[in-house]
Amino acid sequence: MSRLARYALLPLALVAVPASAAMTVGTFVQRANDLRAMGFAAMLSPDFQVLKEEARVAKQQLKAESAARVRAGKKPIACVPDGGTVGIEEMVDGLAALPAADQRRPLKDGYARVLARKFPC
Repeated sequence: MSRLARYALLPLALVAVPASAAMTVGTFVQRANDLRAMGFAAMLSPDFQVLKEEARVAKQQLKAESAARVRAGKKPIACVPDGGTVGIEEMVDGLAALPAADQRRPLKDGYARVLARKFPC
């Protein structure tokens, strides 16, 4: 297959992944590191928007799961103080530092582990 044909198929490859298929921690970290290596040009990459959306969905799922735990009288996933945040660089580094078994978990679960380490209850 020619190089041009491969580039033409790239948008199809990005759409071919079902929206319900959660990206793993390892995949997210690898793709984020690939973007980091690109510097400012990363913002022009289609992968930038894909990862941004994956992160948004994972955070939304984590918030919902954490709220459900609290409503059920269970301990929250993490105890983030008012104004407490984790920047994207810190989050990617935290995800990358997770053990190999956690690298195969959904991104939401990796986020939970990083937050729990930074803001334990």
